[in-house]
Amino acid sequence: MDDIVATVRETLEADGYTVNSAGVNRGQVRVSLLEADASAAALRELVTDAVGESAVVGLSVANEAPEGEDDVRTVITFRYRDA
Repeated sequence: MDDIVATVRETLEADGYTVNSAGVNRGQVRVSLLEADASAAALRELVTDAVGESAVVGLSVANEAPEGEDDVRTVITFRYRDA
């Protein structure tokens, strides 16, 4: 799974996004971006192009405000299905 996380991170950074954190928890890939106004459609396309549309399950793009911080981040989560 580390290679999937690295691939997604590299793809997003190459497209100009600032990745705050990326990892896997309980089989779910989670990537946090510093951009609060990131387009969900654009992120979905980048992720599915990077790892394969059939490998991405339940992709979600949401905004979150970390506790104790004033900024808002965009968070991408999905499960990876090995084809």
